[in-house]
Amino acid sequence: MKKAYVLLVALVFVIGWSSLLLAQQKMEKKEVPDRGFMMSAARDGIFHVEAGKLAVQRGSSEGVKQFGQHAIDHHTQMNDELMQLASKKGVTLPKKMNKKEKEALDKVVKLSGPDFDKAYLEMEINCHSMDLSSFQKEAKSGKDPDVKAWAAKAVEAIEEHLKMARDISK
Repeated sequence: MKKAYVLLVALVFVIGWSSLLLAQQKMEKKEVPDRGFMMSAARDGIFHVEAGKLAVQRGSSEGVKQFGQHAIDHHTQMNDELMQLASKKGVTLPKKMNKKEKEALDKVVKLSGPDFDKAYLEMEINCHSMDLSSFQKEAKSGKDPDVKAWAAKAVEAIEEHLKMARDISK
């Protein structure tokens, strides 16, 4: 009888402990609206900073070097703002770009002179065009009002970067 009582107490303890752990895991995995957008925007921002560094180092024209520095400055500021916003929302952002973005940089880093400038600007035009679409969608249809506002503010900067890259590439 005593063994049965001990087993019953142990079983109740294990079930209670398991329930507590499951509840904690559910709280930790709480879905944050627009989390996916924030993650993608963080990786994109890191990519543009790294691409800007390449442009400053490897660009052959003054326009490409200036655009690269502008990208470093502006995307660093945007990344910092996003980091603060994500922290408020309990979202941990990635610290590096994804494989596709890394591969894109690896292609242009092998180039030099006018070939680098051309490839870099094409890459930036393509990336900013995709970013613009993504940020506009978030600004219009996002669920979290703070993330929507940040995306709407960033749309202006992305449009400016896109125009600059197109103007330089002419």
